[in-house]
This record gives sequence, C-alpha cells and structure tokens, in this order.
Amino acid sequence: MRWVFLLTLLVTRTAGAQYFQPVDPRLVVSTAHVEAGKPFQIGVLFHIQRGWHVYWHNPGDAGLPTSVRWTLPEGFTAGPLRWPVPQRFEQPGGVVGYGYEDTVLLAATVTPPANLEDKAPMPLRADTGWLACEKLCLRGKKSLDATLGPNGGPSDPALFTEWAAKLPADVTSSPVTLASGGGVPRDGQVGTVTVTLDWKEAPKAVDWFPPSDPALNVEEARSKTDGSRTQLTFRAKRLAGEEPESTTLDSVVAYTDAAGMRRGVRIPIVLDGKET
Repeated sequence: MRWVFLLTLLVTRTAGAQYFQPVDPRLVVSTAHVEAGKPFQIGVLFHIQRGWHVYWHNPGDAGLPTSVRWTLPEGFTAGPLRWPVPQRFEQPGGVVGYGYEDTVLLAATVTPPANLEDKAPMPLRADTGWLACEKLCLRGKKSLDATLGPNGGPSDPALFTEWAAKLPADVTSSPVTLASGGGVPRDGQVGTVTVTLDWKEAPKAVDWFPPSDPALNVEEARSKTDGSRTQLTFRAKRLAGEEPESTTLDSVVAYTDAAGMRRGVRIPIVLDGKET
C-alpha cells in the first residue's frame, strides 16, 4: 500500500502543481532593528488550505519533509530549525504521516556578527519546499526575501512568542521521567531500543513521533500507554557506510493533559546504549 501512495505523490505532482498550490509561505522576522551580536528570530509561516497538510522533519511512512534553507549576509549565523509539535495523519492505504495543517511556523535564531558596522540594507532569503497532501499530493517551492537594516523593517515579535508555546518542551521541565534501554549496534545488526515514560499524572491521550536519521533504517516503532506509564519501542540498524548525525536522536511525544491541553515533550534516544 505504501508504494501505491508514493505513486500517487508522483502522478499528482506533475499533473496539478502548475495550476493550483494549497500552501502560501511568508518570511517573518522578530525585530525591526538589527544590532551587532544581538540574536533575533527569523521564520517561515506556512498558510495551508483547509483539508491539506504538509510534513514534519520525519514525514512518517511516506511523504517529504518541509524544508527551509537560509541565505544570510556575511557573518550572520542561523541556529537549527525549530519544529512545533506535529499531528498524525491517516493517509490512503493505511499510510501514517506526521505534519501540520492550517498554519505552522518553522523558525530559527539568527546571530549577527559582533563587529556589525555596515549601515546598508541587509537582505535575508529563505528557499522553501514542501509536499502538500489531501486526497492527492502536490509539491511546491518558493524563494522568499526580506530586507532589514539599522533604520528598521517589517517585524512581528508576537508571532514568535505565540509559536514558542507550541514547541515541544525539554524532558527535564516536563511532567514525565524516562528510562531507556537497548541500542543500535555499530556492526550493522538490528538493535531494539525501549524507552519507558512515567507520568506524574496519567495523560488523556499520547501520540509518539519516532526519530529519523538518513543513516538509520528505523522500523516497528510502537507506543503503548497504560495509565501513567508509556512505553516506546523501535528496531533500527545503521546503514552501511553511513554515520548518524548524532549519537542521540530526538523524538517527540504529544500528550493531552488533564485540562484538555495538547502539549509536547522532546524524548532523547541514545543510540549507543547497551542492549537489554
């Protein structure tokens, strides 16, 4: 069934992308004034038409991650892209996807150089790409530009404050403790990883968004919650000649608390743990 879905992606991309695009991205910044060495926020706000969705950095069983690539003035540096807590989508053929609908802000922190003296306008660019799906799927891309300078420019600091609340929290500041066992062997054999979460208060609902890495084949990712305990398990092996981007992978658990609020927590998974 997965191959049927992937074929659908290919056919619809070529058939309809030039006529209709359900995603409208916009480049946004948090400040009207750029100061030497003072970090600010930059992001792309994706507006998605009703019924459609785009994908998280791990798209699930099929799909493509949404991408943002920055082009900044010389000496400026951008931190990692921040991904809000995603949603789970049931797609044709029983294929599960992870992503966003309606709107999503993908943002990063930009730090200007400490010796910034240039008074000239400072151009910013974001090259974006996405796969948008409803019953069918369309690929899209767009380059977005903005210009900032010491005399000001367009800014929307409240937008970044709003979306900061939708990011997954660190596990150390969340109502959960974790214990993990197992690992992914370096010899290319399949390993099993298990993470146990104990909640201070039993959640009403739990969704797990497993980790992904181009150097790993991750499979059989499962989540089971019983009262105030959630167990996460998956099997994975390292691909020949590839090295994971990090020895610790970030996954995300979304949960609904007793007040009915949906929140998220980052769950770090250590690849080099000992098999248990």
